[in-house]
Amino acid sequence: MPLALPLLASLLYAVGSWGLKLGLRRGARPGIVTALSNLAMAGWSAPLVFFFPGHPNASGFWGAILAGTALFVGRTCAIRALSHGDLSHATPLLGTKTVFVAVLTSFFLEDPITPGLMAGAVLTSLAITLLSITPTPSAKSWWPGKFDRATTLWALLAAFFFALTDIIVQKFARLLGVGWFQPLMFSTLALLTPLLFLPKLSRPNSLHTLLPPPSRPGILAGSAVIGFQTSLVILVIGIFGHATATNVVYAARGLWAVLLEGAAGGGAAANDRRILILRLTGAALLLAAVALAVGSL
Repeated sequence: MPLALPLLASLLYAVGSWGLKLGLRRGARPGIVTALSNLAMAGWSAPLVFFFPGHPNASGFWGAILAGTALFVGRTCAIRALSHGDLSHATPLLGTKTVFVAVLTSFFLEDPITPGLMAGAVLTSLAITLLSITPTPSAKSWWPGKFDRATTLWALLAAFFFALTDIIVQKFARLLGVGWFQPLMFSTLALLTPLLFLPKLSRPNSLHTLLPPPSRPGILAGSAVIGFQTSLVILVIGIFGHATATNVVYAARGLWAVLLEGAAGGGAAANDRRILILRLTGAALLLAAVALAVGSL
């Protein structure tokens, strides 16, 4: 399996998410950000129908719809996490996706849960704790006044639904053929996207309100990059399988995100060395956890 592809995708995820976070800071609403990134994914995947063969299969058809639905829920949770917290907090937590993938694999793909997987889960819990700590700015203590529970919860929910998406892709993509499965999956994602705006139909906002001009460069560029890298990861799993191994490499996005935010600024990690150290340590522990879990499978 070409592991360089998920490694490239991990870097692109951090870059794309940084663009989305920049747009969110400049006033973009989470709903329009989710919608644009969803449409970008569908756009990148649509041409695959011309390059990869497919064949009719009822199970593969429903699997694609289910995968698109799970991805829709995961993307909604991920943007919520990004809008609540820093890039260097939300993105490393998505590394727990690999542990979720390993556990779901044991249930749905008939692979056993191993001691190494359990050890990885313990390390993941410790990493989540470190990533959730934000020391009080005016105090010298490393202990926070409060934990960012909202960002942590949304990111963990996103990681679970992303993991569920990968398991469905691995189980059903080859039945339908990736050339049909992936476009159908992302078409489902696009068709579900208007649901994001149902609560606001009674008081619709203008595009200027949803996506202020200063936010547009970051949102549009970030959506294009996020759409491409997501399509790339799904394509790798759809063709080669090995969802868990793919996600081990893909978990490097947590480290890229911490380093990018530390270098580019704009988040708490860039302004407080204690937070940067905690998040680097947490991201490194996540990588160790998922490597341990996968190495024991």
